[in-house]
Amino acid sequence: MSRKQRPVYTNEFKFNIGNIIFIIIFIYVLIRIFMSFQKESLTIYEVQNSYIDTNIDTTALIVREEKIVNADSSGYVSYYVRNGEKIGRDKTVYTIDETGSVYEKIKDADTDVLTMSDEALTEVRTRISTFENYFDYSNYSDIYNFRYDIENAVLELTNEALIEQLTSLDDESTNISTYKKVNTKESGIITYYKDGYENFNINQFKSSDVDKSNYKKTTLKTGEIINAGDPVYKLVTSENWYLVAPITKAEKKSLNNKETVQINIHNSAKNITCNFRITETDGKYFIILALNQQMVNFINDRFIDIVILMEQKNGLKIPNSSITEKEIYKLPEEFLSKGSDSMDKKFLNIKQLDEQGEVTVKQIKPTIYKTEDGMIYVSPDDFSENDVLLNTENNETIVISQAEKDKIEGVYCINQGTAAFRYIDIQYQDDEYTIVKADVPYSIAWYDRIVLNQAMVKENQIIK
Repeated sequence: MSRKQRPVYTNEFKFNIGNIIFIIIFIYVLIRIFMSFQKESLTIYEVQNSYIDTNIDTTALIVREEKIVNADSSGYVSYYVRNGEKIGRDKTVYTIDETGSVYEKIKDADTDVLTMSDEALTEVRTRISTFENYFDYSNYSDIYNFRYDIENAVLELTNEALIEQLTSLDDESTNISTYKKVNTKESGIITYYKDGYENFNINQFKSSDVDKSNYKKTTLKTGEIINAGDPVYKLVTSENWYLVAPITKAEKKSLNNKETVQINIHNSAKNITCNFRITETDGKYFIILALNQQMVNFINDRFIDIVILMEQKNGLKIPNSSITEKEIYKLPEEFLSKGSDSMDKKFLNIKQLDEQGEVTVKQIKPTIYKTEDGMIYVSPDDFSENDVLLNTENNETIVISQAEKDKIEGVYCINQGTAAFRYIDIQYQDDEYTIVKADVPYSIAWYDRIVLNQAMVKENQIIK
């Protein structure tokens, strides 16, 4: 009987070179993916020639010299002056009829059949003649004021003629004694609303007072009947007015060296030049603009949008994230000297002792970042702490460790494949971008390539 043969097991490992390569590549890809999540990629920015509009857009509060005038008696009111019209002193603003009998007759009367007296016509002619004699084409808007003045005069004279006619009639239902005209005590511009800003003090206010979101105004023309003591109209008594507007700290800084500014209101065709001052309240800055023209155009407004016109900043546009800071030495420019093979003064002489103890002079070409007011701004990396600079023309020396230090702002330029620090002369800066001066020695130029995020590199780092 034959014995059954058992299967033989071996420990041999059969491998496929293709599987091994696949596994290695797979692990490498996983590592690269993981590293990409851990490290931000280096981004390069190309410098562009551009500009930033530095105009200040803001919403301003209008402050005027205003007086609320209250009615001194109750009754039916008729207004003689339109909203926003100028009126002289002792001129009729409105009439009041305590019983309403005259008011109803005037309202229903046919004024076309009334005949004005010779005195009334003479007064109208006199006003027209006065306007002709004193009209100035440089004040063309006076034509509109003249028109309203004549209309008011005719309305007033017509009503006077009507009152005389009613007085001559034997009509028991009409009591002329209850009807009276109310005149102004001073000249000004008439408006028919109130909003609580009539006594606003530009020297003492809260930041919330200049908040448009809470603004409300109430009309004074509430109906035919008015009670004694109720506000009946508002009189603006001066052409001088003010605008109070919030500004940022950066905008305040840009206005520091100015005495006057130009503003534009509601995109109008004409700009206004005015004096201003800046004040601080509740930790916020406000500009107060003083004006003496165009106030009547905004008589019904309390808040208006304005643009404070500033200089346009032209130059090289760079992102703020690219800006870094570097500590430098400030050295007198007179210490620069010519080299053995150069006629340009771009070398510094360092006084040294050789092995025999004799004094020698070594020339180096420093990394210059900036020149200004007879000083050169150089990199500390070019020197050792004990170096002594020598002015070969007068033998004056400077110990480098005692030289003046300063900090300058700049960017990392990678045109040559390394992160080279370049000084920048900042003209203007907002939240995202900066405009730097173009054509500055040792600085950047149009189309230079700079590092977008300066925190990702170090100076002189090789960029792959």
